[in-house]
Amino acid sequence: MKRKKSLQDVLIVVFLLVAVVILFCWFTTQNSVRMEERNKNYASDSARQTMTRINEEMNNGLALITTYAHFVGEGLSTPVIDERLLQEIEHNALFDAVLFTDPSGTNHTSDGRTSDASDRDYYQNGMRGESGIAIILDSFFFNETMVSFYAPVRYQGEIIGVLRGSYLAEEYLKDMLTTSYFGEAADVYLCMSNGRAIASSDGNIYEEDLIDTLVQNKVIDSQAAKEAKGIFAHGGEGSFICKQGYKTDNICATHLLDHDFVLVQTFPKSVTQRMIRDENIVGIQLEVMLIILFVIYIITLIIRAGREKKLLESENREMGYIIQGVMTLFERFALVDLESGTYQYLAGTRAEDSSLAAAGQYEKLTEHLCSIVIDEEERGEFTRMIDRESLVQALTEQSDVRFERHVLRNGVPEWEHMNIICLERKDGTAVKALIIRQNITEVKEKELKIQEQMFLASRKERQYQIAIMSNSIYTFEFNLSKDLLEQDIVRTVDGQQISMLDRMGLQVPCKASEWFACRRKLIAEESLEDYDTVVNAAYLKECFASGEAEVSVEYWGKDLDEQEICVRQSFLMTQDDRSGDIMVMVVKKEITESVRKQREQTQALQDALMQAQHANRAKTTFLSNMSHDIRTPMNAIIGFATIAVSHIDNKDQVRDCLQKVLSSSNHLLSLINDILDMSRIESGKVQIKEQECNISELMHNLVNIIQPQVKAKQLELFIDTFEIVNEDVVADALKLNQVFINLLSNAVKYTPAGGSIAFRIMQKTTFRHGYGDYIFIIKDNGIGMSQEFVEHIFEPFERESTVTQSGIQGTGLGMAITRNIVEMMGGTIQVESEVGRGSTFTVEISLKLQDIEKNAAQIKELDGLRALVVDDDFHVCDSVSKMLKQIGMRSEWTTSGREAAYRAQMAYEEGDAFHTYIIDWQMPETSGVETARKIRSVVGNDAPIIILTAYDWTDIEEEAKAAGVTAFCAKPLFMSDLKSALLAANNLVDKDEEAAAWTLADFSGKRVLLVEDIELNREIAEVILEEAGFVVESAPDGTDAVSMVEKAEEYYYDVVLMDVQMPIMNGYEATRTIRNMPRKDVKTLPIIAMTANALEEDKEAALKNGMNAHISKPLNMDIFISVLKQFVK
Repeated sequence: MKRKKSLQDVLIVVFLLVAVVILFCWFTTQNSVRMEERNKNYASDSARQTMTRINEEMNNGLALITTYAHFVGEGLSTPVIDERLLQEIEHNALFDAVLFTDPSGTNHTSDGRTSDASDRDYYQNGMRGESGIAIILDSFFFNETMVSFYAPVRYQGEIIGVLRGSYLAEEYLKDMLTTSYFGEAADVYLCMSNGRAIASSDGNIYEEDLIDTLVQNKVIDSQAAKEAKGIFAHGGEGSFICKQGYKTDNICATHLLDHDFVLVQTFPKSVTQRMIRDENIVGIQLEVMLIILFVIYIITLIIRAGREKKLLESENREMGYIIQGVMTLFERFALVDLESGTYQYLAGTRAEDSSLAAAGQYEKLTEHLCSIVIDEEERGEFTRMIDRESLVQALTEQSDVRFERHVLRNGVPEWEHMNIICLERKDGTAVKALIIRQNITEVKEKELKIQEQMFLASRKERQYQIAIMSNSIYTFEFNLSKDLLEQDIVRTVDGQQISMLDRMGLQVPCKASEWFACRRKLIAEESLEDYDTVVNAAYLKECFASGEAEVSVEYWGKDLDEQEICVRQSFLMTQDDRSGDIMVMVVKKEITESVRKQREQTQALQDALMQAQHANRAKTTFLSNMSHDIRTPMNAIIGFATIAVSHIDNKDQVRDCLQKVLSSSNHLLSLINDILDMSRIESGKVQIKEQECNISELMHNLVNIIQPQVKAKQLELFIDTFEIVNEDVVADALKLNQVFINLLSNAVKYTPAGGSIAFRIMQKTTFRHGYGDYIFIIKDNGIGMSQEFVEHIFEPFERESTVTQSGIQGTGLGMAITRNIVEMMGGTIQVESEVGRGSTFTVEISLKLQDIEKNAAQIKELDGLRALVVDDDFHVCDSVSKMLKQIGMRSEWTTSGREAAYRAQMAYEEGDAFHTYIIDWQMPETSGVETARKIRSVVGNDAPIIILTAYDWTDIEEEAKAAGVTAFCAKPLFMSDLKSALLAANNLVDKDEEAAAWTLADFSGKRVLLVEDIELNREIAEVILEEAGFVVESAPDGTDAVSMVEKAEEYYYDVVLMDVQMPIMNGYEATRTIRNMPRKDVKTLPIIAMTANALEEDKEAALKNGMNAHISKPLNMDIFISVLKQFVK
């Protein structure tokens, strides 16, 4: 056996060595191919660089001769070029010779020689006005091949000849053709398209076709030659590897980019061979090192195997000792294969029943093990537990199962301990187990005797074990049957023992009833009834007779120091086995602290009940007050809709009204969600959804919503901005809008008629890159708040008592929601208020700025022009002037309408009139319209006049236009608003209307299944989808939708829009049913929830039930179309 194993080891070693050699041969071959390919690529790059250098040189030569021809023609006074001029050009130029061919075709040199060139291509091309390069193989004046650059010479627009600059081809091109390849020179040739070489790097002359010559000289093979000639014929470039046995490894042929010449380049074979040889030497060294390491590894394995063999022999001897010791403890071992259901006794052991085989089916073994159990109930339980399936499950969950059994062995009752140990698991399931049994009869009998002795000893001590309780004041025992107290009652106080009987004037033995009568004097009056009822011999005997062995009473009384304490006194009653008397153990414990805690808990529960009742009343008030807050945006919706109907022909006004209706509708939706927002904020489920937005647009939408309330209460609203540098930010516009609507609505609500509200927006300087710090201040002169209420203003359902008494409606949630939203955005909100003088709310928020500032550019048409700002508020004047200067205008300001008219007249008369006037509508001295009328009377009709106002200007628009007002601009004024107003007033904008983004979507040819049970909602959705190009099919319930999908062909529908709440089958069930259909398309079919269930839990439920996305109603068109574009391609 050892010799066979050694032979196997030798064969393995030989196989591995052969494998190493084969791998090395493969590596050498692959390395040679790789080196040849790499060198071919290098050669191609080198040839391309040489071609580029020659191409550029020829372009330079052609440009030079063209320049000379131009200046020669320009400098001629007569259409004649003489020898002197040619000598001068030849002297200054880089050409080896400069020649001129006259119109008759005669060549003229600088030394006076002539020749006929009428049949030359360069002459014929030049006289046609072309310039180029000519290779002259048989020159009249030189014995070498010439490279000539020619260009036509024009005199007064007529061609009077051809000017040529020539180089000796070999001398001119040799340096450019010289290149090296890893230190060794390469052979480079410049050829004409017919294959003849013009020049070469070795200086030889090749009159025959170069490629054929290289083949004849065994430089390249015929296949490479054929591919190279393809470059000559069709252009381009190529690099071709030559076969073994030729003088070069590869040949590169490259057609010049701008000229009809071909560059041919070959490299010496020795370089590639040397590189391959160097690479292979490294491979050989690596192979040798691998073989050496392999041999060392084999030797190490052999040494380790020897050591492990010795260690294994030692462990086997030790294991034998262990098994021998275990055999003395356990009489029988059985191995169970739970997978096959068989058993086998081990180590020569056998069952005590000789009829049971040493190996067999597991059921036979369990039948024997169960048959020897004495107790029938125990036998049934044991049978159930060692059932194969039950045992597999038990051993899968734990490593072993143990039993203690009372068995009958050879007619003698015995106790045995059985342990079933899991030996092997497969995929987590037990498949092999070992059953061991040990006779523990002697140990068990000793244990039973000890238990019996302990039971007998504990019977007399039961009363004392019950009485041993912590923190008892004292304990004592008396005979209830004889009303006898035989032992003193002792109490330990500060380490000293005090006789309670002595303090009561009693001595033992005495009657127990006398002791209790004495103690009755110390009991509080309110506890006497309970004390007398329980501490009564007749009552205690009655309780004991009814089986109640423990009776307790709690009472208040005086302690030794006359302090009031609460006590629980327990009577533990047992019957003496010898006399039959009822013995009572009395345990007295102080429970003052626990009773007080219980009273506090009871009080806390009562307080909680009162708070819950208060909360219920507050929520009832909240629901009754919601009516007023909902009417605020509803008033705007109805009002603007009425205005739109009455001005249906005024398209601009209708559009403006509808936009305000949309803004108020969004506010109404956010108001309805107030109560949901509060619960979301408190549960941490509200998320800030940041997106790009514009502060100007946000503020103007806010004014549109709040303006009807302001007008209805006849209030004044002052809105201004101060040093707003960045309008374009990244924020949650909806949440910001909600904050300021809450604050402004409160200001309107709590400000009496005739009052005023100021809203100021400022931007602070910050050094935090990419962020802007904004301050929003809302101030009113309303009823104000008490300082006590200010501390609780941000708590849910809190309202000032004076407010509720005055009948002002409100939810009590607005300020709590406002503060939570501001804090979630990382901002702060502060309030200052005084009763009767009004309130000021200050919100400070740091907002992320957009990467691109959209309103920073100047208006070049207004650059340097004068502008006058007129407003009674200094801060507005200063802010608007700064923005005008950023735009590029020269800005001035005044707070007086009269002064504005005077300054306009003076500027007009001085010849430097103001180009633009920006005037506040309402000023105390002179109104904006009147000021505009005075200015217009002075400066005429050319200068634009823009009115600033925080109010709806519809009612005064005609009067203002008549007074000369050009345009209106709403407050608060931002840079974007100012630029828009200036562009509109100066007619610098394109007034073409821009369609809503969602109407531009095109889903032509796509089919949608719309599942909606409300007919009106279905009609709205159908119109929107059909305008977007969809083919719409509708279903009024989930059952109909499932049926339509089942009947349709696969991939018939492109998307399904699914409502959730429907009468027969809801959207979730319908989606699951569709997803489980036995067809391919339903797995990827987009199903989008379109529902009024807008909570985060609803979105999660939609995704969990197989939907791809969730869109909440009412629909946001941009979001709706965006989601459709995401899933419908």
